Amino acid sequence: MPTLVDETGNFHRHESNAAYVAGFALEQVEIEFRAQIEAVLDLGLRPTHLDWHCLADGGRPDIFDLTVGLAKEYGLALRLHDGNRAERLQRSGLPANNRELIDSTRLETEGKTARFVQMLRELPAGLTEWAVHPALDTVEARAIDAWWSKRVADLEFLTSQEARDTISSEGIVLLDYRPLQSVWD
Repeated sequence: MPTLVDETGNFHRHESNAAYVAGFALEQVEIEFRAQIEAVLDLGLRPTHLDWHCLADGGRPDIFDLTVGLAKEYGLALRLHDGNRAERLQRSGLPANNRELIDSTRLETEGKTARFVQMLRELPAGLTEWAVHPALDTVEARAIDAWWSKRVADLEFLTSQEARDTISSEGIVLLDYRPLQSVWD
């Protein structure tokens, strides 16, 4: 898929998203997306949702529409970042976040536990996704990721009694994509 890769044949790096997404040929995007979905299915895995990861809801309206179609075709939920696109899906009867995705890497490490507790207590009703990135504090983690300390703070909070107590006292229901997938299926 020549429009999807750089001069070395590798996918473009995340740092240059806008520059390379504009040049993607939609038919090549579809071929690649289908190949990735089929590769997962061929391994006997049963995914629950599609996720652009760092491509921010496809990066272009036509890529977003393509992915919505693939999600429906394969019976998979769709992970969203953008509130406007989420509203569009909700209007068509599909589940989506009621607000922008909350990404833990955007929070400072210092005071993260207190900030997480505050955010949980202030969480409005509806569907919210928190993207957390837990990791152990290892030599390997420090070597490969500049965000290692944020990841360690995420893990410490997620495994803490304070997290369990706050989630319980606030009546928050934790779920994965399986209930959402059932609506797309």
